[in-house]
Amino acid sequence: MNSDNKLLLYMHIPKTGGSTMKNIIKKQYAPGDVWFHMEKDMLPKLEQKMKKSELKVVGGHCWYGLHQHFDRPYTYFTMLRNPIDRVISEYYYILERPHHKAYPKVTSMDLLGFVRQFQLKSSNQHTRRLSGNIHSPNLETAIENIKNDFTVVGLSEMFDESLFLMKKSFGWEDIHYQKVNVTKKRPLIDEIPENVKAELKIRNELDLELYEFARKLLQEKVEQLDSESKQELENYMKRNE
Repeated sequence: MNSDNKLLLYMHIPKTGGSTMKNIIKKQYAPGDVWFHMEKDMLPKLEQKMKKSELKVVGGHCWYGLHQHFDRPYTYFTMLRNPIDRVISEYYYILERPHHKAYPKVTSMDLLGFVRQFQLKSSNQHTRRLSGNIHSPNLETAIENIKNDFTVVGLSEMFDESLFLMKKSFGWEDIHYQKVNVTKKRPLIDEIPENVKAELKIRNELDLELYEFARKLLQEKVEQLDSESKQELENYMKRNE
């Protein structure tokens, strides 16, 4: 399992299947080998934990650059999602949860208001995180980081293929899953007003390009699998239909 003993850094981007991913990751390792607490005030505790034990996976709503806190070889992995769909899902996710810290403000807004008021949540979230720059997302930097430091960048829309590549890359075993924390009461993209979709596309121009880059890269990795692995993937996907 992860024979080169790199620390695996799971970048959980909101509304990309992260809760399901966490459950899958937890099945692969002993409880003490995984850390999923990434609040700002938890970083000193994590650094202390790293000094006392050999964590194998660190994950959460983190940004590129987390590796700088650890003196160990590392690699990142993450999941992306159609950027427009991701923002829509996050808006309706917050509306379903009165205890969410953004709920008091979001509950009085329509989707367009959310997009305009919560710019960090609704514009280029993927690029912000993967470039490691929350205020000035840089597409070229994000792409270079993917090329240099990410073993797998999966897609929610190709969830099974993404998981399978992680299994092969990290030596995982049981990757069967049930999707959890799914936003239930939300419209489809086609049901969103055209003016809202147009603004979402403008505000997520970098993410749309990054998503397309990641999609092509993922598809290439699937196509490069040997015939035995392709058959294994096909069987796995059939079981999940």
